[in-house]
Amino acid sequence: MGRERKLTGLDIRHLSMELSSLEGRILKKVYSIDDHTFSLVFYPEVDSCRELIVDINGFAFLTDLKWRKPKVPPPFVMSLRKHLEGKKISSAEQMGMERILLLKLAGRDRSLKLIFELFGGGNIILAENDRIISLLKRAEYRGRTLRIGEIYKPPTRKAMPNGWSVSIIEELLSSEEYLQKPVWKVLVELFGIGPPYLDEISVKLDLDLRNKLSSSKDMISDLARVIWEFLVRETDPVIYIREGVIENFAVFPLKSLPGDLRRTGTLSKAIQLYYTSREMKVPGDSRIISIKKEIERQESLREEYREESDKLKSIGDLIYLHLNSVNEAIKKAREGELSSIVRRIDKRSGIMYVSLNGEEVRLNFLKSASDNATEYYKRAKKLREKYERMEKAISSLKERLRRMEEETEEFRISRLPTKRKRLRWYEKFRWFFTSSGFLVIGGRDAQSNSEIVSKHLDESDLFFHVDMPGGSVVVLKSGEKEPDNDSIHQAAVAAASFSRAWREGLLSADVYYVRGNQVSKHAPHGMYLPKGSFYITGRRNYLRVKLEICVGFQETPDGVKLTSAPADAPFLYSICLRPGSLGKEAAAKMLKNRIEAWLRKNIKIDGVSDVSAEPDINLDDILRVMPPGKVDIME
Repeated sequence: MGRERKLTGLDIRHLSMELSSLEGRILKKVYSIDDHTFSLVFYPEVDSCRELIVDINGFAFLTDLKWRKPKVPPPFVMSLRKHLEGKKISSAEQMGMERILLLKLAGRDRSLKLIFELFGGGNIILAENDRIISLLKRAEYRGRTLRIGEIYKPPTRKAMPNGWSVSIIEELLSSEEYLQKPVWKVLVELFGIGPPYLDEISVKLDLDLRNKLSSSKDMISDLARVIWEFLVRETDPVIYIREGVIENFAVFPLKSLPGDLRRTGTLSKAIQLYYTSREMKVPGDSRIISIKKEIERQESLREEYREESDKLKSIGDLIYLHLNSVNEAIKKAREGELSSIVRRIDKRSGIMYVSLNGEEVRLNFLKSASDNATEYYKRAKKLREKYERMEKAISSLKERLRRMEEETEEFRISRLPTKRKRLRWYEKFRWFFTSSGFLVIGGRDAQSNSEIVSKHLDESDLFFHVDMPGGSVVVLKSGEKEPDNDSIHQAAVAAASFSRAWREGLLSADVYYVRGNQVSKHAPHGMYLPKGSFYITGRRNYLRVKLEICVGFQETPDGVKLTSAPADAPFLYSICLRPGSLGKEAAAKMLKNRIEAWLRKNIKIDGVSDVSAEPDINLDDILRVMPPGKVDIME
C-alpha cells in the first residue's frame, strides 16, 4: 500500500464539520482499545453511530462498528471517566488548521476541553479553563510543556483568519515569511494540506511543490483559488480501490489518485473503511519475523551440509573406483616420484592433489587409498548427521511458528471490530422469515414459550407445536394476510425440529396448528394445567413433516443475519442438518469453518471486503441457532 495515509489538517477541517452532529449528545463512557486508540461512547446515536474512535497516531471517525475493549481500563481512562461521564458535548472543533481535534464539554458546574493531538506520537489532553487536569503523556517541546497543572498551549503557528477568501489566502502566500519556503511546506503549515491533496494541486497547476514559493509568484493567484476551493468545497468523501484493496480516501474526488473510486456518504465511513482494511500489527508479529528468518538461515545451512556431504561421499566413491591407480600414485609420492594423475604435491604436509575423472581430489599420501576414502566417508557421515539434526530443529521451529501464527491470528481477529448488532424484539427467540416473507418465532425454553403466548400471539396468528410434550412453541405472525401453504409447512417443520423429536433421533413427526384465539395459558374451571402448558380449544390441523433444519444467512431489514430455518426458506447461504450422531460442539466448529469461508468469499461491497458488512459470527452464535441434540451435516 506504500506509506500509510493519515488525517491531514484539511481532512480534520471537513471531519469537524461532520462531528458537529455530536453537539448536544451526552458522553456516556470512555474506553481504551489499545495504548493509542480510544473510544468515546455517546448517546443518542448519530446515523447509527454510537462511538467516536480516536487513534492518536493520526485517525478519528464516527463508527457504527462494535470495538472490543479491555476489561480493565488503564488509569488515564479512569481519570477521563471521572471527569467526563454524563457531560454534554457542546462542540466539536479543529484548532486552526492543525491536526488537533477539540471537544468542548459542559456539566452543571464546569466546562472542559478534551484535546486530541493527532501528530507526532499523538496525545490526549483534558483541560479545565485551559489548565491541564489529565493527559495521556507528559511532553516538552520548544515553547510549550504538556504537564498536569500547566496551561495548555497548542503548537505555535501563525494565527488563522475567522473566515477564508481567495484574497486572504493570496495575501498570506505573498508574505515574505513564506515566499522563501518550499511550496509544499507552506501548504502544510498554513492550510493543513498534505498528501494526497498536495499531489492534486501539483497536477492541477503543473507545479513543482519542491520549489520555493517565490519561484512561482506568478501562480500565487491560481494557487490561492485552488486552496480556497479545497477549504470551502462541500464534502463528498470517497475511497480508492485497486485489486480489491482500499488504498486511499479523500474528502472529495481527486483526479491524481489511482484506483476505482467509491463514494461513502460520510467522511467517517471513508476513514473507517480505510482504517479497518489496514494490516493490524500485533505483539507476536516481530517474533514471527525473527523465527522466519532463523528458519531461512537454518534451511540454507542445512542445504550446504547436504551438498557438502554428498560431495564428500562422491569423492570417497571416486577413490574406491580408482583404488589401484590412487595406491600407485601414493606409493610413487612416498618414493619421491610423480604419477600421471598427480597434479601437485606438498611433501612437507604430506598432501597431494590428483585428478580422478576430471575432478581434483585432495589426498594424504601418508595414508593408503582406502584410508583416504574412509576419511571422506567419515566427514560425509558427520555432515549427514548434522543435516538430520537440523531437519529436526527446523521442524521444531516450523511447529513453533505455526502455533505462534495461529495465536497471533486469533489475537488479531479478537481485536478486529465487528458489526454492531441491532436486535429486533423477535431475536431473543428462535426466528426466521418464510418464503412468502412471514415472520416465524419459536421459544427456546418453557419461559420463552410462555412469553411468546402471553405477549406476541395475536388472534389471527398461527400457533404450532409438535404432537408430544417437550417442544418449542412456534408462532407464524400473519399480520393482516392469510398465510400460504408453503409458509405453514415451514413453520411446522420448525416446530418438529425444535422439539424432543430431534433429541430422540426421529426423522419425522406430527405437528398441529391452530389460530391464536384458540390458545390459552389458563385451563377451564376445575382443570389443572401444568406449568409451561397451554389449553387448546376447537379443531386442530395436523401435518406430518420431516425433521430437517438449515443454519445460514437470511436478508433482514437490518442486514444479513444468522438464523436457522427449513431448507425451502429463503437463504443467502445455508448448511442443512438432520438428526444424526455428530455432537453439537463438533458440528458447530465444522459449520463455523464453512460459514467463515463463505463470508470471506462472498460478503464484499463493490469487490472490497468490508468488515462492517460481515455478520459477527462466533461458535456461540452457531450453537444458539442449532436444533437440540446430535446432528448429521447434509452435503
